[in-house]
Amino acid sequence: MALHESRTPIVRKVCESSDPDEHGSSLQPVQKREVVLRLEAESLENMRKRATVRVDQPKGSTFEIICDEGPYLDGDDTAPPPLAYYSASIAFCFLTQLSRYATVRKLKIRSMKLTQETRFTMEGSIIKGTLAGQGVEVVTHLDIESDEPEEAIRQMIEVGKNSCFIHQSIMNPVPSTIQAKVNGQLLS
Repeated sequence: MALHESRTPIVRKVCESSDPDEHGSSLQPVQKREVVLRLEAESLENMRKRATVRVDQPKGSTFEIICDEGPYLDGDDTAPPPLAYYSASIAFCFLTQLSRYATVRKLKIRSMKLTQETRFTMEGSIIKGTLAGQGVEVVTHLDIESDEPEEAIRQMIEVGKNSCFIHQSIMNPVPSTIQAKVNGQLLS
């Protein structure tokens, strides 16, 4: 590993860009909105990758994120692997929605912690072109400290699950399109 790699931040803000008119808009009791993120990623040395992700809607900041793989995939283990970011994004999104609901409903939550196990599997052969990966299971455990009635907590969890974009993308897969260019020409 090169010395500069170990000093490169894994996550850094590249550009501050939010719209004051949109601050707090997601805390409204009723809403209809779309969230749009734009991302550019590139492979670096070994198994490191860099992504620049911008929140376009609602207008948000731009961050640069580095990932790596562990030695089992010939990586240098200098940053979390892609699946760690994926797993964390599930937890972060769910906790955001739970916190959002508690704020709007003025629930008194002393603490909210989450543990999660995310499982994947891969089978096949790279040489034969049959290698295929898939998600197996996401198991989430919540530990909530609150004097609110159990029904209020159940409702918070249900709304949190239903409004979590990532949980919903897992439970109801979204269309995915891959378009590629090789030497500037669209690969058909």
